[in-house]
Amino acid sequence: MLKILKNESLKKIKPFVIEQKWKFIIAFIAMLLTSAGHLVDPLILAHIIDVSVPNKDIYDMFNWGGLFTIIVILSGLLSYFQIMILAKAGIRVITKIKYEVFQHLTAVSVSWFDKTPVGELISRIESDGERVKELFSNFSVMIFGNILFFIGMVIVMYLKDWKISTALLIPIIFVVVSAVFIIRYLSRYYRRSRVLNAQVTGSLTEYIQGMGIVQLFNQQERVALLINKDSKEKQIIDTKSSFIEYGLWGFFDFVIQTVFIITIILLTVPKVLNHVATIGTLLIFIQYSVRLFWPIMQITENINQIQRAFVSLKRMFQLLDLPIEDSAQEITNIEFNHEIEFKDVWFKYKEDEWVLKGVSFKIKKGEKVALVGPSGSGKTTTISLLCLFYKINKGQILVDGIDIYSLNLKEWRKMTGLVLQDIVLFPGSLLDNVRIYNDEIDEEKVLEAINFVHAGDLLARLDNDLNFEIKERGLNLSMGEKQLLSFARALSFSPEIIIMDEATASIDAKTEAQIQYNMDKLLQNKTAVIVAHRLSSVLNCDNIMMFDNGCIIAQGTHESLIDTCSDYKRLVELQFLKKEA
Repeated sequence: MLKILKNESLKKIKPFVIEQKWKFIIAFIAMLLTSAGHLVDPLILAHIIDVSVPNKDIYDMFNWGGLFTIIVILSGLLSYFQIMILAKAGIRVITKIKYEVFQHLTAVSVSWFDKTPVGELISRIESDGERVKELFSNFSVMIFGNILFFIGMVIVMYLKDWKISTALLIPIIFVVVSAVFIIRYLSRYYRRSRVLNAQVTGSLTEYIQGMGIVQLFNQQERVALLINKDSKEKQIIDTKSSFIEYGLWGFFDFVIQTVFIITIILLTVPKVLNHVATIGTLLIFIQYSVRLFWPIMQITENINQIQRAFVSLKRMFQLLDLPIEDSAQEITNIEFNHEIEFKDVWFKYKEDEWVLKGVSFKIKKGEKVALVGPSGSGKTTTISLLCLFYKINKGQILVDGIDIYSLNLKEWRKMTGLVLQDIVLFPGSLLDNVRIYNDEIDEEKVLEAINFVHAGDLLARLDNDLNFEIKERGLNLSMGEKQLLSFARALSFSPEIIIMDEATASIDAKTEAQIQYNMDKLLQNKTAVIVAHRLSSVLNCDNIMMFDNGCIIAQGTHESLIDTCSDYKRLVELQFLKKEA
């Protein structure tokens, strides 16, 4: 218990709890009254047996019987009220925590998401969040109620007969010591179970999203076995912990209560027969003996549940502790008037695996530059650095001579429009997916962008309905339609710099030709950085950079590279562009 109170997560959760403090205070008061009711009703029964019945006082018996009924009813109502108000407070607290976690994640660097499976992340937010909610349910407040209830019963029993009470404390001490060891032992199982739960959730998410591929290659059984492997391990862990927890408590419940009853009968009945104690006293001890073990069991279960909740809470707060992208740089009034320069830039994702090796080039304002070369040569990494998704290891990236990392992150990204090959679409309407929930961009501007990239056929198919609901991952759109929406998305934000990474790879030849025809207009007064395998889309660029193994081996216009770079010339010939060359 002391370890829980010293838990670091308890300090972090304090601000969330304070917002709902009155609900917790009211629930705590209701719990105190409920515990008092459970403590008093055996005393009322004892009075009826010891006073009302021997005196044949019907009036007194009905009075105390009525009081007993009222206390039982009020205890039930207060218990229900306590559970409801705690449930409401718990839902509000965990909803706020989930919101804070997700909001924090939106500011975490892309590099962290590259290393974190989506399903595992969902598990840490949702599944762990539901476990944390138990911390604010009946368990959190009831632990104090049970402690007070237990202390109250011990005090009453000592007032009635200290010798019997002392004899009953021996098995109680044994149970408490056993409970401490069991809780410590079970904690390792709880931690492992949460880790396995995240792994299973992560694997399920990935396999369900890729079910078409799984079925196409007839790997259903193999995938099921992989999922079952982690599930089986989790099953074994949960089975062991449940067997230990419920098996031992069931054993203690049976044995200890039996010991209690036998001890009470052996010590109390002779006193009753000798008129030293009353039948009411015997009733009180029997009632309390049944109830005495119950709060010990409940306290132990409360601690178990709270311990599990703190394991999940720690996992959630670990997300809140992730470093975020620094967007508070001083330079917010950003102007791009001259050039962007990569100056001897080195970058690696993993230790000793350089992806870029001393890359240097310049992009002048209004230029169209292209990055070409084999897969894995560093092209996409270069534009990711330009978007500030990662930080370089060595060198500099300068914007008009100013280090790009001294610029305000949000203001710099407002200046850039990114069009990727892998299109990300979000739940919501076509309108929301083009303007990414930015209500400052009106429908007219969205329509203008859609028509400009020749997505009019898509609108016609959707009856010109901008509120058309897009399914998960855009399953009700073709790949080409999604690509056109990505173009429209970039244009609707009116960026100064447009970055395209294989942006026309999924568009049919007719649509690509239409976009190529209007490319000059599309990029008018804008700076363009184009990553392409299809050289047909970059022939007219002002500068083409040939990447290979993390280096720029040549750069220049299409015509000059044909004459000076054999690798580029070979790439042209492979794409049947020799005639244009």
